[in-house]
Amino acid sequence: MSPSDRSSPLKPVFAALSRHVEVVEEALRDVVGVDGDAALTDPAIRTLRELNVLRPAGERGFRLHSRLREFANDILQIHPLYQSLTGIGQLVEQISVVWRELDDLRAAGDFKEADEAASQIEQDAFDISDMVEHNLRLLGLLLSTRFGNVDSLAAKTSQNRYYQRQSGVMSNDLTRLSRAVEKIEAEARERGLQQLAAMLRNTIQAQLPRWTQTLSQYQSQIRRELFSMREIERKNVLLARTAMLLRQNPAWRGIEEPLLPDDLPAFLLSKPFLGPPLPPLRNHMDPQDDDRTMKDLMRDEVQSLPKPVVAPEPVQKAPPIKLAAPKESTPPPGKPNMEALARLALAVIKNARTEGAKTLSVMDWRAGDVVARQMPPSLWLAFASSALRYFKFRVAIVLDPPVPGERFSHTFGDATASPTPDSIEVFKRTLARHLPAKATARRAADQDAAGEGGTLELAAVQAE
Repeated sequence: MSPSDRSSPLKPVFAALSRHVEVVEEALRDVVGVDGDAALTDPAIRTLRELNVLRPAGERGFRLHSRLREFANDILQIHPLYQSLTGIGQLVEQISVVWRELDDLRAAGDFKEADEAASQIEQDAFDISDMVEHNLRLLGLLLSTRFGNVDSLAAKTSQNRYYQRQSGVMSNDLTRLSRAVEKIEAEARERGLQQLAAMLRNTIQAQLPRWTQTLSQYQSQIRRELFSMREIERKNVLLARTAMLLRQNPAWRGIEEPLLPDDLPAFLLSKPFLGPPLPPLRNHMDPQDDDRTMKDLMRDEVQSLPKPVVAPEPVQKAPPIKLAAPKESTPPPGKPNMEALARLALAVIKNARTEGAKTLSVMDWRAGDVVARQMPPSLWLAFASSALRYFKFRVAIVLDPPVPGERFSHTFGDATASPTPDSIEVFKRTLARHLPAKATARRAADQDAAGEGGTLELAAVQAE
C-alpha cells in the first residue's frame, strides 16, 4: 500500500479547519452557537462539533478546544501592540490536582490509571517548560526592540507598565511552580516513583534558577525604561514651559545680570560674614573618573613628580615651668552709655526714698547728665527703658496726649522708673561696677542715711 493511500485521522480535522476558518476565529474570541436549535443545524458548527474542535460550554453554546486556543494565541502574539505572555498558573494547579489523583489511585490499587496520571503530569511539565521558554524569548525580543509599535510617549509608558505587570505575574507563577514541583518531587521519591521525580528535576527544577534570573534581569531593564520615560516627560514639560514663555515674550533676551556697586559695604566685609580673604576663582575642568586615558595620564604625572624631602622633626625639650606672679584684676574699661545708665539707676534708687516722689522721669534726669544729652532723645529713651526693665526695674511709659480728632494716643515721649527689691540686688552685682567712684557713693549714702530702715537699705547700695 502506497503512503498516499493510507488514511489519517488528522486529514478531516485539518480540512474542516480550513473550510470553516471563520467559525474557528469567531470561537477563539467568544462562544458560538448561542442560538440553540438553529446553531445545531449549522453545518460548520455540526462538523466542528463532531471532530471535537468545538466543545460545549454549558447551555450557552460551544467553545474552541483549549489546546487549539493556546496554539492560536501563540500565533497571534507576534502582531498586537500589547502582547500577553502565556500564563502557566492553570497548569501549575493542574499538576497539583493530578498528583493528588495519582496518589489516591495508587492507594486504591488502580496502577493503570495511576500510570496515565503520571503521563499527564509529565506532559504538563513539558508544556510548562515550553511556555516559560517561549515567554522569556518573547520578552527578550520585545526588550531588544524596545517593544516597538508605538507612536507617542504616553503609549510607550503605558506599554512599559503593561509588560511590567506581565513580568510580575510570571514571576509569581514561577514562585508557585517552584513550591508545587518541589513538594511533588519529594513525595514521588518517598513513594518510589523515581522516574517521575527525575523528570521533574531535569525538566523544571534544574531550569528554575535560570528562568528566575533571566526574568529578574528583564524586570530591572523595564524599571530603567520607566525611569527614563519619567525623565523624558519631565524635560518635555520644562521645554514646553520655556517655549510658552518665549512665545509670550518674543523680545525677552534672558535673565539680565543685576547691577551691583563695585565696592562692597563695610558690614559685609566684617568678621561675622567673611574671614580671611578668599583666592580668586578659576574655571577648572575636572576629568571624568571613568576615563581610562585620563587615569593613566594622572598616574604617570604623579609618579614623575619629585619626592618631597621630609626633614626630621627636631627634638624639643620641655621648657622649664615658671610660676608667674598673679596679675591684679583690673576693672574693664568703662563705656559712657553704661556709666550713664548706672547713674540713672542709682538716681532711681535714691529717688525712691524721697518722700512724695516714688518714680523718676527718664527724660527729666537726662537734662542734667552730660553723657545722656549726647544721645538723641528718642534713642536714649528707648535704650534706658529697655535696659532698666532688663535689670528688674519697674518702668512705665508716659503716653503723649492724643492728636485732635483721635481718641487714643499712639506715641510716647517719656518714661518713669522705680526700683524693686530684685532690681536693687541686681544693681549691686552689675551696674554698680560701672560707677567711677565708690567712695563718693558711700559718702552720699552716709549723708542721706538719716531716714528709716528701708531708706538705709536703699542708700547702702551706693556703698556696695
